[in-house]
Amino acid sequence: MIYHVLNGDGLAADFDQGGEIVVCREALIDGLSKAQNLNELWKIRADFVKNSYGADDYFEKVKAEFDSLNHLEPADEVNLWFGHEAFCQVNLWFVLSLIADENTTIYRVYPDSDDWNCNFENLETCFESRQKLTKNDFHLGKQLWKAFCLNDFEKLNSLGNTTSANFKALDQICRALIEKESKPKQILREITKNGETDFANIFTQFKAKAGIYGFGDLQVKNFLKEI
Repeated sequence: MIYHVLNGDGLAADFDQGGEIVVCREALIDGLSKAQNLNELWKIRADFVKNSYGADDYFEKVKAEFDSLNHLEPADEVNLWFGHEAFCQVNLWFVLSLIADENTTIYRVYPDSDDWNCNFENLETCFESRQKLTKNDFHLGKQLWKAFCLNDFEKLNSLGNTTSANFKALDQICRALIEKESKPKQILREITKNGETDFANIFTQFKAKAGIYGFGDLQVKNFLKEI
C-alpha cells in the first residue's frame, strides 16, 4: 500500500496521486504537546483545540487520520508531503514518531520552491523529485519530536546542528521553535505599535517577517489577543 500524508485539507482537495490519503489536520507547533504517552497526548490536544478554536470533533477529524499509520506493513510506502516552515516540520516530526518500524520505506515530497510558506503547485513534478529518508533521518525526526514536545530546548538546539539533506535549514527551524513563545509576539508588537488594526495588513506583514513559522490566520489572531 502507498500512503500519502498530506499537510492539510487544502492539498487533499486537489490530490490525484492515488494511494491511501492521510490528512494531517494538526497544528502541533501551537499549544501543549507534553504527554507521558500517545493516549494522553490525544486528550491534551483535543482539549487544546476545543478551547482555542471551538472544535469538538478532534478524535473523529484529526486522530482518526493518524490511526491509519498504525497498520503499516513491511512492504508499504509512506510519502510525507510537508513544507519547509516550522509549522509543517513539527507535524512531520510527529508523523515520524508514529511510525514504529525503521525499515518502513519513507519519502519526503517537497514543495515546488524552497521559500517559506510555499505550496505544492505541480503535484506530479513534486512527487517525481521526492527523496527517500535514511534510517538516520528517521531517528532524527523522532528525536526532534521528542525534544520539541518536552520543551527540551538544549536538545533541540543541539539537534539543529545536524546536517541532513532531508531536513533543510534545520538550525533555523530549531532556533525559531525555541523562540516561538516570544518572537512572533515581538514581531506583532512592532507591526501594531503605530496603530495598525487591519488584520489583513497585519497578517501580510507578519508572514513577510516571520514566514519561517508558517502560522496561519487563526494562530496570529490568538497571538494578537495576548499582546
